[in-house]
Amino acid sequence: MSSLPPDFIQLVRQKADIVEVVAEKVVLRKQGKNFVGLCPFHNDHKPSFQVSPSKQIYKCFACGAGGDVIRFISQTEHLSFADAVRRLAQRYHLPLPEPKGSLSQDYERQLSHREKLLEILALAADFYRHALRSQVGSAAREYLHSRRLSEETWQKFQIGFAPPGWQSLYEYLVNQKGQPVKLLEEAGLLVPRQQGSGHYDRFRNRIMLPIFDPQGRVIGFAGRALGEEQPKYLNSPETELFNKSQVVYGLNFAREAIAKADQVLVVEGYFDVIALHQAGIAYAVAAMGTALTPQQVKALLRYTQSKRLILNFDADPAGFNAANRAIAAIEEQARRGEIELRILTLPAGKDADEFLRQHPASQLEALLAQAPLWLDWRIEQVLAGRDLSQAADFQQAYQALVHLLAGLGGQWRSLYIHKVAELLSRGNARLSRDLEEDLRRAVRQHRWAQPQQLSANKGSKLLQAESHLLQIFLHFAEYRREIRHTLLERELQFSFRPHRELWQRILELLAAQPELEEQGEALLTALRTLCAQDDELNERLSHLLWLDETTRIALMRPQLVVRAALANMELEIRQKRYRYWTQLWDQAFSEGNTALAAQYQASIQQEYQAIRALQRQVQLSLEDLLETPPAEEGS
Repeated sequence: MSSLPPDFIQLVRQKADIVEVVAEKVVLRKQGKNFVGLCPFHNDHKPSFQVSPSKQIYKCFACGAGGDVIRFISQTEHLSFADAVRRLAQRYHLPLPEPKGSLSQDYERQLSHREKLLEILALAADFYRHALRSQVGSAAREYLHSRRLSEETWQKFQIGFAPPGWQSLYEYLVNQKGQPVKLLEEAGLLVPRQQGSGHYDRFRNRIMLPIFDPQGRVIGFAGRALGEEQPKYLNSPETELFNKSQVVYGLNFAREAIAKADQVLVVEGYFDVIALHQAGIAYAVAAMGTALTPQQVKALLRYTQSKRLILNFDADPAGFNAANRAIAAIEEQARRGEIELRILTLPAGKDADEFLRQHPASQLEALLAQAPLWLDWRIEQVLAGRDLSQAADFQQAYQALVHLLAGLGGQWRSLYIHKVAELLSRGNARLSRDLEEDLRRAVRQHRWAQPQQLSANKGSKLLQAESHLLQIFLHFAEYRREIRHTLLERELQFSFRPHRELWQRILELLAAQPELEEQGEALLTALRTLCAQDDELNERLSHLLWLDETTRIALMRPQLVVRAALANMELEIRQKRYRYWTQLWDQAFSEGNTALAAQYQASIQQEYQAIRALQRQVQLSLEDLLETPPAEEGS
């Protein structure tokens, strides 16, 4: 039972809006008095999931899942009832009642610490906004006016200015407001001096753009230099609140517009987002100066039912590379049709902000409507600058396009083979027919030359393999020594960040207390207690520390699962080597260096044989299952 008072639980139910909470995980559409969407609890193909604002409940009429807002958080985030209540209380800024027990005290201390950091960042944002309006902010105001940003836009995005002084914010927050220096440093606002004692302001003489979480709370800043100081843009460091791989700039402002337009536009710069919103194109967001990450993509696609994502990066080499990195992060999903990925390139190499200064928003929206699919854009980039009448250029383009087409599914592959043949033939119908046949043959050979696993959804399989390996290590103590020894011996690393973090914590615990390796529940208890102090970490790792019934069944034969998981991890390394040697072989072949190509071919064959052997280990046969008895968890 929950240790929280019933009246507090009821208060959380009253304050938490179920539509708002569910909409963060499910794309909802208004239908009469209710909202409908695809159920998050089963593989739903038509909207079977309904949310009732009046009754504050949800119900899936296909799988039967249902309940109130607390149950929804509990089910989707794998939390206990009490922790789900606490999570909602944190979201809606409800102070927890007097806690009972050490775990509750740790949780409240963590919650209180996060609230203090949020308060400090909000105070900093107020300070920067006031500085922008003061005499010291005159140059910053002129700069914003030069970018044609209205004061209403300044107010909406809470734009501010960090004065040039080394301790302007320090004086305000520490000396006037009495805020602890340590907390300001943890919030990323102050930097300790390398020589001597004391701190100085991280942001100086910069236009300040607050970075918000989806609930609209300031969690960090981006500072744009007014002068020639480098870097031109300076972000807050990674903090307890701010993780740039998970945050999308402008999402708190764009959520409703994304759902209404049923598409999201990802641009490169902060001011691009601000200019687009001012122009009425409010479904625009920006990544945090890096390539899109899976976490960011997942956050964005939550609000669009069609899963249409349009990328717009600068037309310079840096923008081109950024576009390719972004495509690479989600290419597999696009190939499978899970994302409708399009690429927008603006005329004359302009970014969105520059374009809108010279053209009406309607022209940009027209370009957005015509933005090509990512595959068309890739083909265009392969052919750009090549003279197809020259044998060398033609051969390089041909090889690159064969490689590109080989990864497509059957229907798309046929369509694009025909299209590429027409492009390569430059309008010669007879040559186009011959090239189409050649391309089909080359693509088939290219696909047959690849191990089958390369075309599979390796990301999800590797994720599952690593999860299972860690679950067995944690819940089946007799396999711990074998797993640890094999990982070390075969030099295998966990590919996914949460798994690496958990494994590092495991190794640190075992180094301090070696006896935990033999004690089943003791290691688990230590890790659960550790993670309970970190909401974000606990959220990412709860499925490893607490097993549901489906996972328990999947792990009934841990010996086989360990073998397959380790093979999957080694398979990832072998596949990377295979791709590396194949790229070198393609390059040597296109350059006519047959001797070097033959050397690379030998390495390719060696990796191919190793991959085939590992694939056999990954696939469990019926004989394997019959010969291996099920195990008991924690035995």
